Amino acid sequence: MKYANKISAMKAVDQKGNAINLAWAVLSLNKSTGRSDVIKVTDYEEADNFVQNDPELYYKSGPFAL
Repeated sequence: MKYANKISAMKAVDQKGNAINLAWAVLSLNKSTGRSDVIKVTDYEEADNFVQNDPELYYKSGPFAL
């Protein structure tokens, strides 16, 4: 998947040139279970802001296609 020149950071294009919506997940590690819980699926800016508020608790993963 490659980023398109004139498409926002929330979109990419596949090999055929079709637009794909991108998203990022905000996650939190549940220390009692050892698993990560998805807190929110959002755009990269909101994910960055969410993680910056408490980087010890939250992290982000992405981008992935919706």
